[in-house]
Amino acid sequence: MATCLLPHHLKDEQLREILELAKDWVLINGLVFKPRTGSTDGVSECAPFALFPSVVPRRILKQAADCMVDFNRLMYRVAQDHEFLKEALKSVIRVDPFVRALWDIHCKVREEGLAQPVSLDHYRNDFMIKVTDGTKITDAGIPPSSAMELKQIELNTIASASAGIIGSACRLHRYTLDLAGKAYSPEQIPDNDPGLVVARGMVKAWELYGNKSAVILFMGIKEESNIFDQRLLEFKVHQLNRSIRVIRRTLSDLHSRASLSEDRRLIIDDCEVALVLLRDGYSPDSYPSDREWSARLLLERSKAIKCPTVRSQLSGCKKIQQVLARSGAVEKYISDPAAVERIRATFAGQYGLDMGPEGDDAVKKAIASPDKYVLKPQREGGGNNLYGVEMKARLEEIGSTPEREAYILMEKIAPLSERNYLVKQGLPIALTDVVSELGTYGVHIGSGEKEILNLHCGHLMRTKVQGTDEGGLSAGIAAYDTPFLVDV
Repeated sequence: MATCLLPHHLKDEQLREILELAKDWVLINGLVFKPRTGSTDGVSECAPFALFPSVVPRRILKQAADCMVDFNRLMYRVAQDHEFLKEALKSVIRVDPFVRALWDIHCKVREEGLAQPVSLDHYRNDFMIKVTDGTKITDAGIPPSSAMELKQIELNTIASASAGIIGSACRLHRYTLDLAGKAYSPEQIPDNDPGLVVARGMVKAWELYGNKSAVILFMGIKEESNIFDQRLLEFKVHQLNRSIRVIRRTLSDLHSRASLSEDRRLIIDDCEVALVLLRDGYSPDSYPSDREWSARLLLERSKAIKCPTVRSQLSGCKKIQQVLARSGAVEKYISDPAAVERIRATFAGQYGLDMGPEGDDAVKKAIASPDKYVLKPQREGGGNNLYGVEMKARLEEIGSTPEREAYILMEKIAPLSERNYLVKQGLPIALTDVVSELGTYGVHIGSGEKEILNLHCGHLMRTKVQGTDEGGLSAGIAAYDTPFLVDV
C-alpha cells in the first residue's frame, strides 16, 4: 500500500501556529463567508476548511473529470425532451406542489414558444468514494484500488455553488503542507479554478446574445452568506471582459421592477438583460408568494439566456436521476458506448416509489434496513434528505399513500474514511475521522440540437465528520478541502 504523507501527528505548538497562519491566509485570499447575523457591512469570517488536503486516488479524480463532459451532454439532451420529462415526472407532479409549479411554467413557455433557444448550464456532479470492504485511509496507507468505486450522489443543475471560492483551496493546502514540513510533488495538489471556466461560459453566452450594452443578472437573495463565492464569479467575468456589467437583483425585484418589451427582451431598471444566472429559486422557500412565481414566469418567457432554464432545473430532479439509471435510458441520448459506460459506472442503486409492487417492495426494504438507504425529495441545495430512524418513520407514515411518489430511494454509500483537522468558526480543532464528497463542475451551452460549448471546469471537495449525514458548506456542516492525489 502507498504511504500516507499527510501530517496527522503534530505537536500542539506547531499545530496552533499552522492553524493561526492558515486562518489569516484564508481571510486574505477570500475563502470566506459573510456572517449570517448582526451588522455585516465589510465583515467576513473564515469559511469552514480542512487544515490539510484529504487523500484521493488519482484514478478517482480522473474518472470524475473524464465523465463530466458526457454528463453535460446527457443532461442537456434530457432537458430538451419534453415527453421524457413529462413521463418521468408525472407521478411527482401529482404530489409535489413545488415541482408542479415549475412544470406549469415550463408548459406555459413551451406553448407560447421559446423566445431564446440558447441556454447556458452550469452543473455540479457530486460523488463519493465507495469502499467495498470497510477499510479506510490510515497513517500506514490506503486501501487497494479494487476496494474503491466512484459513485454519483446527485447532479445539481441550479444549486451549483462554490465554483468561485474553491479556487484558493489548493493554494491554501500547499501552504499548510509546507508549514508542516511535508514533502509532496506539484501534481499531487493540482491547480483548480473552476470559477474561471464558468466565467468563460458566461462571457460566451453574453456574446451569443448579441447586444454589447446588455448586462448579466445574478438572481440571488438579499442576505447571502455565500456572497463572496458569487462575487468571485462576477470578478472573473470582469477579468475576461471589462466591458460586461454585472448586476444583482432578487425575484421580488424582478416582479416589481422588470418588464418585457414587445419582442420579449427582459428590462430591469432600464437595463436590458443578456444572461440570468439563478443563485436562488431552487427551493419552495424562494417563492413565499405569487409575486416570486410571477417573476420566474416573466424570466422564463423572456429573450434573456437563462442559467438554468426551468426545464433544465426540472432535469435535476432526483426522479430523473432514478429513471436514468434504468436500462436503456442513458442510451437514448448518448450513442457512444464508451461514454455510456463512463456514465453508468458511477451510478449507485436507485429505486422508484411509484404506487405499485415495485414501489411497495422498495418501501419494505427501506423500513427493514433503514441504514442502507437514503430517502430523497425532488430538491437541490442540501438539508432535504432523510436517513435512518427519521427515514423509517417517514416511510411508515406515507409508505402506502401516493405521497411517497414525491421521493426516490437511493443506496446509502459507505464512503472512504480518513483523518483530518476541520476548522470551523467557534469550534475547537481536533484530529477527526472524516469523509468527503468530490464534485466536478461542467459548463454547457446549447441551442436546440446544436452543442456550442461543453467543458469540464474543475472540482470541489467537501469534507465532514464521519457519521454526519448532510454535507452543506453554508450550513457549516462540511468544510472546503482539496484532493491530495496518490497512486494505488
